[in-house]
This record gives sequence, C-alpha cells and structure tokens, in this order.
Amino acid sequence: MMDKPVTLFVIDDIKSVVDGVASIEWEAHGIQLAGTATNGKDGLEQVGECRPDVILTDIRMPKMDGLEMVRRILGLDYPCKILLMTGFAEFEYGKQAVQLGAFDFITKPFSEEEIIRAVCKAAEQVKTERQQKSRVIEMEHRLRESMPALRQEYFMMLTRHQTSEAAAQARWDFLQIPLNIRQCAILLMEIDHFQEKSAAHSLHELELIRFSLQNIVEETLGLFTTGIVFREAESRFAAVINSASTADSVKVAEACCRHIAAYTRFTISIGVGDIAESIDELPRSYRQAQTAIAHHLYTEGNAVMSYQDTLNREVPLQLAGDLKEELMLALRSGNSSKVQQLLRSLAEQVEQLTPRPDPDYLLNLYDELAAMAVRTMYEKLSPAECSGLANEYKEAREKSKLAFAELQGHLERLFTGGAAMIHGTAISETASMIYRSLDYMNERLHEEVTLADCAAQVHLSVSYYTILFKKVTGQTFVQYLTQERIKRAKAMLIDGMPVQDVAASVGYEERRYFSDVFKKVTGMTPTAFRAQYFGEDGPEKQ
Repeated sequence: MMDKPVTLFVIDDIKSVVDGVASIEWEAHGIQLAGTATNGKDGLEQVGECRPDVILTDIRMPKMDGLEMVRRILGLDYPCKILLMTGFAEFEYGKQAVQLGAFDFITKPFSEEEIIRAVCKAAEQVKTERQQKSRVIEMEHRLRESMPALRQEYFMMLTRHQTSEAAAQARWDFLQIPLNIRQCAILLMEIDHFQEKSAAHSLHELELIRFSLQNIVEETLGLFTTGIVFREAESRFAAVINSASTADSVKVAEACCRHIAAYTRFTISIGVGDIAESIDELPRSYRQAQTAIAHHLYTEGNAVMSYQDTLNREVPLQLAGDLKEELMLALRSGNSSKVQQLLRSLAEQVEQLTPRPDPDYLLNLYDELAAMAVRTMYEKLSPAECSGLANEYKEAREKSKLAFAELQGHLERLFTGGAAMIHGTAISETASMIYRSLDYMNERLHEEVTLADCAAQVHLSVSYYTILFKKVTGQTFVQYLTQERIKRAKAMLIDGMPVQDVAASVGYEERRYFSDVFKKVTGMTPTAFRAQYFGEDGPEKQ
C-alpha cells in the first residue's frame, strides 16, 4: 500500500487549465495522473470509477455546483483529498467547501509552482494516512494472530486467581471469548506416556502432534458445548467449558478420550473439576481438576476421573509400618529376592485398599523409600556404582505422568539393583580374602601348608573358610593344594631337577608318595612325564 503512487484527477470547464495541469511532470513528484474532466457531472462519474487520491477541481462549473460536488465526492466514502480552484470573488465559497471536508483551496490566478505545491501537500497527507492505516492494519493482524496466546495467558491467570464477574467481563469481550461467563468447569488433560512416545520426534513434529491433539479436543467439545482449550505444559492441556453438571462434564471428557484414542496413536487422561457457578469459583474448579488428574496414578490412562470420584480418601498411615526397616535390612544384606518380596507385598496392600491412598501421600512414601535406598547404597558402594540406579529413578519420577505400576517397577529396580550390587560387592570381598590366602599357600608349597594356617591368614574360622574356599575356587582345599603342587612339579621336572628334589620342593618328604600322587593326578609317573618331552636319555636319569 505504501509503495502505490498517489493518483490525481483534474476537473475544470476551461480546457486550457485542464491541459496545463495535465502537462505537468507529476511522475517526478511521485504522483500519477488518473484522468481529467471538463464538467462536474462527468468528473463525479469518473471519480466514482477510478477513485483517485487527490482531486483538483474548479469551484464554478456547469452541470454541477462546486459545493454539491464536494458533498457527493465525500459521500462516496473513500479517503481522498479535494483541492478547490477558486477566484477571489469565490473566496468565501471556497471556505465553505473546506468546512464541508475539502482539503484546501487555491485562489486564482495561480502559478504552476503553486499548483504543484498544493497537490504535493495533499499527496504527502495521503501517504501519511496510508502509513497510519498500514500500521493499524498490521496491529490488527498481529492482534488477531496473538488472540489465542492472549486467551491462553488470560485463562492461565483466571484459573489460578480469583476475579469478579464485573472485572472479567471487559476482558471477556475484548478477547472475544465465546463462553458464557457462568456455569463453567475445568478439564485437565494429560497425554499418556508422552515423553516415551515422542522421544524420537523432532520439535516440529511434536508441535504438529500437540496441535492435532488440541484440534481433536476442540472439535469434540464443539459437539457438546462451548469451550476454550489452552496448553498448560508440554504434555498437558486445560479446557474451560460451559456445563450444567459434573455428569455432563464427564460425558464430554469421555468423548474426548474416545476420539483421541480413535484418531491418533496417543491416549489422554482427564481430571474434571466441579461446576463453577460464577467466574470467581473457577480457581476452585481448577484445583479440583488437579486433584482428580493426580488420581490417574492408579489408572492405565485413557480414562476420566472427576473430583467427586476422589472424595473420602483417607491417608492410610499404617501402610508404612515396619516395612522401611525390613526393606533396609534386606537391601544392606544384598538380598534381592527378599527386597522384591517386600515391595510386592507393599503394592498388593495399595491395590487392595478401598479407597486408594491419596496420590501425594503414596508418591511421598515411595520417594522416601527411594531416598533411603540411595543413602544405603552410597554407604555400601562407590558413587559411580550408585549414580546410575539413582538417576534412573529420579528421571522416571520427573515424568509428567507416571502410573502406579510404572512407579512400582522403578522402585523395585532401584532396590533389587542396589541389593544385587551390594551382594556382588560382598562376594568380591570374600573372593579377595580367598585369593590372599592362595598367595600365602603358593609361597609355601615346599612346606607343610594346612587349612588352619590359610584360614588364620584371612581371620576366618576353618569351617567358614572351607565353605568360602569351595565357593570361590570350585575345589576343596586339598584338591587345590595338590593341583598347585603338581603344576609346580611339572615345571621342575622339565627343567631337569631330580625327582627326589622335586618332591621335596613341593612339600613331599617321600619320593614314593610324591610319585603316587603325581601318577594319580596326571596318569603317569614323574619319570614317564619327563620322558614324553626328552625320551629315556633326558637331563636326569632315575
């Protein structure tokens, strides 16, 4: 609009005046000549067709009075600037025309420069008004575009802070809210498992998903009532609807669940607040919807829960009992099966309670148990070993919506995983003690090494050491000791050491006894063993 040239139309019954004005190089001034006429009647007809920005006309012409022409042109109801050419005798006449709405008048005789100056002045005014109109149009366009965001911002405040009907009405009208300001209810809608299902999508795809879900909800509401839908968070929408009763609100919410499940690969859970008879009760309905949607902890999603469904839910304080102490003892001992048994027992208690525990109470209980587990793990394990399980539970709890079964599963993984690592650490410490005793044994294979000696080296009783030894090595003490002595004897025989000396070097005082043991283990005598490497003429003869 701003780049469009200003157009000029000239009307005068004197042809030489018309030709003179038309011959001016108006393009050099950013003005385009739109046409000319030699009488008021023809001029008015052509002006109505081409609608020029500036009209330069004589005030005295045949077929139409000048003042009448001003009235008629202004009656066309489009923005134009009328410049009147008038003689000195018609000066008062020209002033009347300006009072009617003409832009200005020029007294005769006038020069070309005066004509150009007057037309350019009118043209500048046209450009200024165009700019102002353009700014207004742009502001109106931006306002229309931002209206959904303004409504969302307003309803975010309206659902959290009380306001009177009188205070709300003006804003209601300005934002063109189609709702009746009374008989409203809040629906809070959570997209089930949104983080897991949307993890592989780009930001653009997520926006399209949320837009389509919101659009389905808006269309569904339109089938039953009037409503406004706005985003609360990444995976949550809120709707304010007109509703006569909670039963009607639930009916609408159930339809939303059905349509989302039918037309998308997502489902939603909805919490329904009670009816707000007046606008100042809307925050109460919103808080009730929050309470209701929290109780979806006990559903698998794709369901509706009203605030009325959540009433009379007493916190079962006996739920905790001695469970904490038993769980921590099982965890400290590394007993994964006992830990799992206790947690499954807890879940069964929760599921059997009627009514179910308050969601906030249960979440706090589970968080408390998780915190106790993490503290115990840090006491028994290294930070690196603990952090993975601890972070997994923390990330799970930070999800926008977590069903009870999922919460239970994450707590079980935290406890059983921690117990398994503690158990593994205990086994590692046991193995370390046995390995230290083996070092002691291997350094004394040439001596008489007893079970009691090795057990004493790691400060264990003989009976417990015997059990641990078999568990770590897979052999009895005597089997392992004999194996190591024969292994060392083989190396000495190949090196050419006499059998008598080999026997003494691995703790056998009698050569014959050594030979018997060697044959029992290897299936051949020491001499035969060496002969298979060197023959009968080996480095040492028996």
